[in-house]
Amino acid sequence: MQQTFDQQPAKFGLLGFILGVVSLVIILIQFSAVFEPQPKSSGTVIGEIAADIKQSAARALSGEPAPEPVEASQDFSQLATVFALIVAGIAVVLGGIGLFRNEPHRLSYLAIGIGGSAFVMQYVFWLALMICGVALLIGIIGNLGSIFE
Repeated sequence: MQQTFDQQPAKFGLLGFILGVVSLVIILIQFSAVFEPQPKSSGTVIGEIAADIKQSAARALSGEPAPEPVEASQDFSQLATVFALIVAGIAVVLGGIGLFRNEPHRLSYLAIGIGGSAFVMQYVFWLALMICGVALLIGIIGNLGSIFE
């Protein structure tokens, strides 16, 4: 006796896999843009941060009001990151739909895994940068007196 299975093509799983890969590539390109050379040297930037901290402390001690915050403009990298995370979410949803429709499971699992890894990669990268930034600020504040002597 021969059994035939009416197996559906993996439309949702394949589309989710492709979108997951696209989101992962966009996030990796955005990460590489973070480490592009800046117009100022690192020492200049660190010195400006230390000077801002010293001026802010002097204003707080003298009772002067804080200056109005300058609103930063939104650049392309922020929009690319949001777009990549939305595409990663769509990839996860499409992978789930593929599993629900009993499509071949491999592509659906890959879509869910790669889409989820785009979220995790973004979170871990920014968490690592925040930890390094806090460590840098602690070092600057600890040596603030010796910087200006």
